[in-house]
Amino acid sequence: MKSVEKIFDRYPNVKEKAKNPNNPQTILTTQEAVFYQLVQFFNQPDTFQFSLNMIYEHLRDEDLLFAIECVILFFQKDTKYVKEVSQTYYDTNLIREKIVGQKGFSRMVEESIEGIKFKPSMVHVYWHRETGRIPNADLIIDGTPYWMEKTVESFIEKEKDYRESKMLKRRGRE
Repeated sequence: MKSVEKIFDRYPNVKEKAKNPNNPQTILTTQEAVFYQLVQFFNQPDTFQFSLNMIYEHLRDEDLLFAIECVILFFQKDTKYVKEVSQTYYDTNLIREKIVGQKGFSRMVEESIEGIKFKPSMVHVYWHRETGRIPNADLIIDGTPYWMEKTVESFIEKEKDYRESKMLKRRGRE
């Protein structure tokens, strides 16, 4: 099953637990436990139930989006429930766009601009205060903002220009 393999690739502990569920050596984090439950449902949907409330309560940022992606993949590729649809909005738009949360936003900025410290908490504060310092979120799930990578890349370019301009002004005053 494509959906299960996708989870196993990202969470090796979940794969280990699925292979040997009674092994007390395999300890799962809360997030991994959610994905373990999801794998059980994917493998035996008539036997195991999965509550979307688990995703809502225990997952955030990239983990939350990854879980949604796995659920969609399960219904599209691993079941026969989606037959008459050749491509969904998800296939044509969202899957091509990498979406990042506050942690991914800050990581992209820190990796792209040398010497900058741009923590997820800063992204959170700037976004919630609506300062205009960072772009509007492309997607909001339960009040949590998410951005497409191209939106963050555009922000990075503007931030580089802003910092260069600021540095030139400082040099002009010296």
